[in-house]
Amino acid sequence: MMQSWKEVLPGDHYHVLTNGLLHPFDQRIITCLYQPLIGIDAASMYFTFWQEIDDTEEFLTHHHLMGSMNLPLDRILKARKKLEAVGLLQTLKKKGATPGRFAYYLEPPLTPDLFFKDGFLNLFLYRQVGPREYKRLSSLFESKSISTDDYEDVSAHFDEVFQSLPSAETTDERLNTASNGSWVMRSETPKVRFSNHFDFKKMLTYLSDAILSEDALTDEVRLAIDKLAFVYQTEPYDMSRAVQSAALHTGTVDISALRKEVRDFYLLEHGSDEMPALYERTQPHEERKIVDREPQNAEEQLIAWYERNSPYQLLEALGQGSKPAAPDLRLIENLMFDTKLNPGVINVLIDYISQVNDHNLNKSFVEKVAAQWARANVRTVPEAMAYAREEQRKREQQKKGKASGQAQSTRRTRKSSQNEHHEVVPEWMKNPKQPEQQSKDDDEAVKQRAKWLEDYLNNI
Repeated sequence: MMQSWKEVLPGDHYHVLTNGLLHPFDQRIITCLYQPLIGIDAASMYFTFWQEIDDTEEFLTHHHLMGSMNLPLDRILKARKKLEAVGLLQTLKKKGATPGRFAYYLEPPLTPDLFFKDGFLNLFLYRQVGPREYKRLSSLFESKSISTDDYEDVSAHFDEVFQSLPSAETTDERLNTASNGSWVMRSETPKVRFSNHFDFKKMLTYLSDAILSEDALTDEVRLAIDKLAFVYQTEPYDMSRAVQSAALHTGTVDISALRKEVRDFYLLEHGSDEMPALYERTQPHEERKIVDREPQNAEEQLIAWYERNSPYQLLEALGQGSKPAAPDLRLIENLMFDTKLNPGVINVLIDYISQVNDHNLNKSFVEKVAAQWARANVRTVPEAMAYAREEQRKREQQKKGKASGQAQSTRRTRKSSQNEHHEVVPEWMKNPKQPEQQSKDDDEAVKQRAKWLEDYLNNI
């Protein structure tokens, strides 16, 4: 049982402040994303403190807080520590004050985008609520958008509405009057902190100076190691192997590569993957082109399929319903980590390379094309399909060039024509073979998708 009297007494004073603006939408984030982690007591305490920000009273007592929350001091202290642990509260205590005097700073929660990309809190939420509820919560906070292809911007400009200011007013010295304080703004997102840090000293004994220097373990890298060690329960020796692998060729630790190394080791040791996988994600709603409407033609149907399905589902379809191979899944995760390409764009990339490279997802070739698309900032499926069309056009030109140097003019024309009409299309696209347990509707959908893709390639 927690002995709260050692840390706080009912008569101790406190004052609530905030490190930045709190928005009404934050209430939804706390309730849906944080409450499953910290519990109802801690969530209630956060909302109670929220109402007491800048209270007219000079100070409040913890006895008042006990009555307001209808909780004993032990539970209040436990709730407070949970808020501190997830970065929602910072507690300061005045030295030597009698009675005790506390300052409680409320921190804004992570935005949904940052929360689900955190790689730490989102994993604990997944473990707490399970895959189905996690997926529901993820979709709950996805931003909705509509296709604006048929819209035009009719917004007014500033000078169309307002007149310019007289010159005397533009030089008014009152504009430069210094303020006694600072304007309220949104504070920097708080970071999760650890008291029981990872044993870096022990890990350093296993590291090779030839591969990595101690200077490469920056504060950002150390925080990432702390998080990964806590989530995956990684020992110093195993972490040293992961760190060296992540820094093997550069001498600096790539955090994305480090996370992959630690995760791969965890899967090797524990088998089934309990964590939400990147390759199971789909195209973000704000980057989709076919939203809240039915596709109007074959190309839009293909776009919608790429947007609504994950890379895992694409690999499953390419394998005629079989479970995707581990190397292919690792390749997908690496692409999403390193290039930050969207899942729908990854789908187009993998499908295209599978067709033109005889079903072989050559790692170096895939990464080369992915890097080109990333540098071009390809974000949407139509953009990716346009790049695939351009790549295919270049390949056809190269084929024509080679043929022209090996045969006469008439034979060149014949061979070029044959090449133009003979595309490499995956067998699962031509003659889809689905497992027996799948319905006839699924078979028909695969056949139809095959026709869309074949028509699309023939029009390149």
